[in-house]
Amino acid sequence: MISPTPHKHSYEPLSGPFDTAPAANGVRPSPAVLDLVQGQVHALLQSSPAYYQIDKSQRDEMEKNLSKIAAYSAALVQEDWALSKQLGQKPVLLRRKSVPAEAAAVSPSPRSRVPLARAAAAPQKEKEKPAEEFSPRAATNVAKLTRDTLNAISFPSFVADLIKGTYFAIVQATIQQMEAFGKLLANVAQTVDEFMASNITENQARDFLVSSFPSHFQIETSGDGARVKTRPNAPDSAPDFKSIFNLSEDVEVDDDTAEEKLVPAARRKLAQNRHQMLAAMVMMGIQRIVVTSGHINAKMGFHIVARDTATASTASEFDEQNEAQTGFGGGVGAFFGGPSASITNTVTYVSSTKKDSSDSLDINADLTGEVDLKFKSDYLPLERFAQPNLIALIQGNTPNPPANAPVKGGGMDTRDAKSNTPAPATAPAGAPAGA
Repeated sequence: MISPTPHKHSYEPLSGPFDTAPAANGVRPSPAVLDLVQGQVHALLQSSPAYYQIDKSQRDEMEKNLSKIAAYSAALVQEDWALSKQLGQKPVLLRRKSVPAEAAAVSPSPRSRVPLARAAAAPQKEKEKPAEEFSPRAATNVAKLTRDTLNAISFPSFVADLIKGTYFAIVQATIQQMEAFGKLLANVAQTVDEFMASNITENQARDFLVSSFPSHFQIETSGDGARVKTRPNAPDSAPDFKSIFNLSEDVEVDDDTAEEKLVPAARRKLAQNRHQMLAAMVMMGIQRIVVTSGHINAKMGFHIVARDTATASTASEFDEQNEAQTGFGGGVGAFFGGPSASITNTVTYVSSTKKDSSDSLDINADLTGEVDLKFKSDYLPLERFAQPNLIALIQGNTPNPPANAPVKGGGMDTRDAKSNTPAPATAPAGAPAGA
């Protein structure tokens, strides 16, 4: 009869004199820990040739300090393992190097050689996995994101639009200025009556008449439209409308006379005043803007940062179980009169791996454009826009024709360079010599 007798080897983290409960008043190295640490520190120091090159007092002080540091470190580990045991946990050994393959040769049983060989190769395999499985996604996408970002910004198009927009604004402003000046010439070249018909309305004439003589006239908007009426409390003495408006006869101040005679006269007077003022402005020439220098600056800054990180940690644990079976009688053992026995060895290897990976990609693009132009105002003479007969006609429409002779030539400054005084204007043909 054979009776199985199972037997399991239990490997405790702490055994013998090290299996003690933690001190209640803090971490204190136990005597067993002190003896172990002092022996290890002493052996470590004696193995170094430099240890014997210092004084004995310094060697004793060094050994004492190192033993104290190592003893408290060991006491912390002892306390950590003791508390794990109280909680029913089993500390796991983190292995940073693979188990040598030759360890399989010391196995007590042929059955345990294969598991031990696999266990020796397992940590090395686990270490190789993170490097093989790690994929740097951020670094891989740098080229694609850079290309897409630069294509979206289109820096060459930005520079071209900046240059075209700057010159288009300058040319467009010059064109608008020339068109306005040409329209002004067309109005000034008209007669007073033509200018009045196209630029001055009757309501503007009524406003001009009332604003010029507010104590005599007022505007009423009742009825069909606006009309000029005399004020009830108007002064008895009336202004000399004949000389003011260049009338052929004196007029009486009443409602009918104001609307039928004074409003048309005020309209022609207002047109004549504006016509003369515009004619004088035209004779002064046109001030144009000339760009002398400048620069266009376009700049783009592109910055991209890619980060890929990966971590992997591996924990492993070995365990061994022995099961023995013994018996007497029966079989070959009973034939020879001796007992029979069998032993089974089981080696267990547990490994766990934790892998973490993260990636980040930061893109920053700065696009700036700057236009700096230096310009001056330049005089453009009237003779470039009008013929001599038209210039003479415009000059005759000014308030003082002899004093508004056109300036010959161009240039921004019409002053004499030596005397720093205004240069005399060239009088047109037929004008008085001292005008």
